[in-house]
Amino acid sequence: MNTKVSVGAVEADLRSWADTYGLLRNPSLAARFDAARFGECAAFVYPDVPDLLVYAKWLAWLFVADDEFDENRAPEVGGIDGGILQFLPLSGKDCVEGTTGVTRALADLWPELCETMPLPLRIRFRAHADDYARSYATDLARARTGLAPPFDEYLALRRSSGAVDSCLDLIERQPSAYLTPAISGSPRILALREAANDVICWTNDVISLKKEMKHGEMNNLVAVIRQSVGMSWDAALQVATEMNSSRIRDFDRQQQEILQYFNDVPGLLEFIHGMQGWISGSLNWHRNSPRYAGE
Repeated sequence: MNTKVSVGAVEADLRSWADTYGLLRNPSLAARFDAARFGECAAFVYPDVPDLLVYAKWLAWLFVADDEFDENRAPEVGGIDGGILQFLPLSGKDCVEGTTGVTRALADLWPELCETMPLPLRIRFRAHADDYARSYATDLARARTGLAPPFDEYLALRRSSGAVDSCLDLIERQPSAYLTPAISGSPRILALREAANDVICWTNDVISLKKEMKHGEMNNLVAVIRQSVGMSWDAALQVATEMNSSRIRDFDRQQQEILQYFNDVPGLLEFIHGMQGWISGSLNWHRNSPRYAGE
């Protein structure tokens, strides 16, 4: 975990930022936000970054936006499901003023978040963040039929709705882990990122299952397996856990092969270490955060 900055100070600053933009509209939301400890989450998944607060803001923003849509509290007008590129100008300047707390907070965060990004990384991050936002507009994301989506369709949706690609991009915000476009867009790196994405999202699905079921959210790996195969919840949970373990082995094998043949590529070792840290840090945060207590 990050020890260069005070996580407690980050938590306090993060809460002040959320209050400034009206992200916590009632005492219940505020209590959940405080209990989640997003500053601690950032410290787990981005160890040793010098400006932890900006990473914590991005993670907190993602979870606040996600909860709004998961719980059917998203505004009919001014939401993020129509895309967010207008709040993320490539220049990092003159951001469009948002009409909701979520969009105003995003416009405030973007100049600071993108300041140290090389242009290719800025372009890539914007595309991934917009893909995440637009995932809420899909029929699968909006459905509240009580039925889980088909397996293959769900896997594709989850890789967007989890926002993991944008979070992995932020590993490269540190110059030592930056990958040139030729490397970051290579088939081996894209396959490794996809494996990491699946592990992180499937872990969240397993741990957050009860929370999502309370809100009728059937876009969850366990629910998808249960419906597609026709098995009990316990059996589906076991299958999901085994799938996740297999995907972790995929990630390990792929990263070992990449480092064996391309270990002299600038930034590659640091980026892979960053992904390893994200996988383990995310699991540690899920285990420790009261957000998932009792799950």
